[in-house]
Amino acid sequence: MTQSFLTGLLFNTAILLSFSMLYDNFWINYQKRRGVAAKIIIGTAIGLTGIILMMVPWTFMPGLVFDTRSVMLTISGLFFGALPTFTAIAIDMAYRWWLGGDGVYMGMAVIFTSGITGVLWHHFRPSWKYNNSLKELIIVGSVSHLLMLGCTVLLPGELSFYTLKALAVPVLLIYIPATVLLGKLMLRQYDNWQNKRAKEMLLESERRFTDTIRSANILSTIVDAEGRISFCNSSFLNITGYTFEELEGKNWIDTFAQIENQERYQQIFGFMIEGKQFSDLFEHSIISKSGDIKHIAWSYILLRNEDGQPAGLSVLGVDITQRVIYEQNLVRKNEIIKKRNSQLRKINEELKAAKEKAEESDRLKSAFLANMSHEIRTPMNGILGFAELLQDPRLTDKEAQEFISLIRISGKRMLNIINDLIDISKVESGMASVSTSAVEINDQIDFLYNFFRPEAESKGLELQFHKGLMNARSRIITDKEKIFAILTNLIKNAIKFSVSGIIEFGYSLKDEHLEFFVKDQGIGIPAEKQQAVFERFVQADNSLTSNYEGAGLGLSISKAYVDMLGGNIRLSSRPGSGTSFCFTIPYTPIAAEEPIPAEQNRNARSDYGTFNVLAADDDTISLKLLEKILVPLGGKVITAVSGAQAVELCRKHHDLKIIFMDVRMSGTDGLTATSEIRKFNRDVIIIAQTANALPGDRDAALKAGCDDYVAKPLNKDKITSVLDKFIRKSAKAG
Repeated sequence: MTQSFLTGLLFNTAILLSFSMLYDNFWINYQKRRGVAAKIIIGTAIGLTGIILMMVPWTFMPGLVFDTRSVMLTISGLFFGALPTFTAIAIDMAYRWWLGGDGVYMGMAVIFTSGITGVLWHHFRPSWKYNNSLKELIIVGSVSHLLMLGCTVLLPGELSFYTLKALAVPVLLIYIPATVLLGKLMLRQYDNWQNKRAKEMLLESERRFTDTIRSANILSTIVDAEGRISFCNSSFLNITGYTFEELEGKNWIDTFAQIENQERYQQIFGFMIEGKQFSDLFEHSIISKSGDIKHIAWSYILLRNEDGQPAGLSVLGVDITQRVIYEQNLVRKNEIIKKRNSQLRKINEELKAAKEKAEESDRLKSAFLANMSHEIRTPMNGILGFAELLQDPRLTDKEAQEFISLIRISGKRMLNIINDLIDISKVESGMASVSTSAVEINDQIDFLYNFFRPEAESKGLELQFHKGLMNARSRIITDKEKIFAILTNLIKNAIKFSVSGIIEFGYSLKDEHLEFFVKDQGIGIPAEKQQAVFERFVQADNSLTSNYEGAGLGLSISKAYVDMLGGNIRLSSRPGSGTSFCFTIPYTPIAAEEPIPAEQNRNARSDYGTFNVLAADDDTISLKLLEKILVPLGGKVITAVSGAQAVELCRKHHDLKIIFMDVRMSGTDGLTATSEIRKFNRDVIIIAQTANALPGDRDAALKAGCDDYVAKPLNKDKITSVLDKFIRKSAKAG
């Protein structure tokens, strides 16, 4: 190697060292002042350094000149970032273009690839300084100078291969190590700056900490691992009333903690010394020398010795005594406010409950009235229709008796439906109940067929029925009225929405359930409406309302009843082809030998003997009905049209056996009259009668002094049931 080579190498090394001093003195020490202008100035200085490097190259062999601009620009990108490095790249590429020669394009490419390699590494590997920096420097140096070798393809002709062959060894032996050495040098400068900065920050922190401890508003004390006091500042001494000589070496807890708190404070101190998890900020009280209680908010620092073992605690505190006193006063005031708020909340809850009850009552009333309008039509049709037929003078006695029987059944049917409509309203509020009894299903099917056949035939429809069981096996336990209501609704709808064809209904036994069905060949229900028809007030098509009667409640009532009976209801339908409804109920048969209770028939005088009875009612028809029922049964009836008159008659007739007392009468009501009678007669039997039949009526009657309660409309069965319970019982007792 020639002297020119050694001289150039030394010059390049010196310039690179100067470049590192640029980083140390004008970059890392001025982080807060690195604006765009400052970065451009630094980049200009780096670019000028690159020009100097190109001005003092060394000759490796004749015709082949080297400099270390690639090393400098790679390190520039790593340490200085994008803007300074791009500025330097622009300056050096311009200078290299000005120099010209065969290697101008390769030289410019080396400048660009070296700088961009460092910039990209700086951007995508921002933590390279902290994660095995030596390995990172070797890799980035290798990448940069492999790209440098690749740039030889830009040389003309055979010069490209010649140069690549000549460059390979210097790149491996000089450029990559030079990149690593320059990078480590600048890393050392960066670490020294970090250490210097950390030391300055530590000194500033210590200064601030010292100033804080000496502040008049901060209490400070230091205790060793045994809890002995080794330091107290003036604020702590002032608030406790001690001198440091009095406290030095004494146990902090024994000196300042109240007796009832010493065990808890000792436990807290143990947690702190052992380094266990504990709140950094805690509050507790101490006793001053004068005996006053001081409340302090404390924060602690665990002190360790040179071996890392706990050596004590440095504790800082703030006097919060006035705040605690204020909070205690505030708590007392809050208790007063809390009591007032509690009273207001109670009032609000009562108002809310009253509002919800009123809204629920209004909703139930609306549902009840709508259901009444829809569901009473069928029994009313039977009552009015057969009553009109009774006026025909050509009727035979047999036909007249049959019509009277149907009127009576329809009347009872209407009353039961009214009760059921109340129940469906209860379903919505969770108050509904099921009343089971023995039921002959085949009799129900026969009755429905005979009842609806005239209506079906009047529309040109054929009504058919199917019984799935023999009579003996069709006797089951269920809610008779609800079964009747479900089938009535379904058959009535089938007739209503059919203009021709056959309507079939009946049942069959499947597993442990009876499955009832009603099929028609009517207008059908669209698929999208098949679930909606079970909702309140909904029909399959709202446009049908003007053509078909009904409030849209029948199917919703039927579904509610089926659910209450423990079954399910479904439908299948196709518009224009008819509809099929099916519902199930549990099959609970009655043993063949167990008879179904029959209605009592008391056409003759029963064995009650003769008894005196007072009938009190402001309705003359009701009084007449009572009289007609009671006289054949042995009753000697006197009547009263008001509660006051009933009281006076009871005073005059000491031999009264039983009183039928209407609850609602003009003037003095029945319950008030009952209370008056009980003041002078505890023996007479008083039976309350009312048309309300609402929940709570029975309890109110019994509370007023009545012996029992019957709901209107009255009939012979209800009256004889009461007489059996009270008059016959009394006779036997006598």
